[in-house]
Amino acid sequence: MTRVTGRRSGSGFTLLEVMVALFILAIVAVTVSQGVHQRTRASLVETQRVPLILCARALGNEFTLTRYWPSTGRHEGQFDQAGQTCFWRLDVGSTPVRNMRRGTLSLFDEAAREHADLSFTLFFSP
Repeated sequence: MTRVTGRRSGSGFTLLEVMVALFILAIVAVTVSQGVHQRTRASLVETQRVPLILCARALGNEFTLTRYWPSTGRHEGQFDQAGQTCFWRLDVGSTPVRNMRRGTLSLFDEAAREHADLSFTLFFSP
C-alpha cells in the first residue's frame, strides 16, 4: 500500500510566489526612489535659494543701520555680496500706524526682474 502525503515533489518556489515577491520588491523600490528624488530636488532648490536669503538679510541689515526711510512707491536696485549680485525690488506702501511703512522686498536672480524668486515683508519707521 502506498502512502499519499501532502508534500510537493519539487522543493522550489512556484511561479506565483516568485511573481508576488518581485511585485512587492518593485513597490518598495519605486517608493524609495521617489523619496530620494524628492529629497534631492528639495536640496537643490534650497541650495539655489541660500544666496538670495543671504542677500535679503544683508539688505535688511543695511536698511536698519542706515535708518532707511523710503518714500511710498517702487524702488529697485542691485546688491553685491560675496561676489554674487542679486537684484531687488521694494514696493512700499503706507500703514494705518503713524510713522510706519510696509514694504514687500522681492529678490531676483536676473536683472529683468520678471518673476520673484523670494519675497519678504519689511516694516520701516523713521
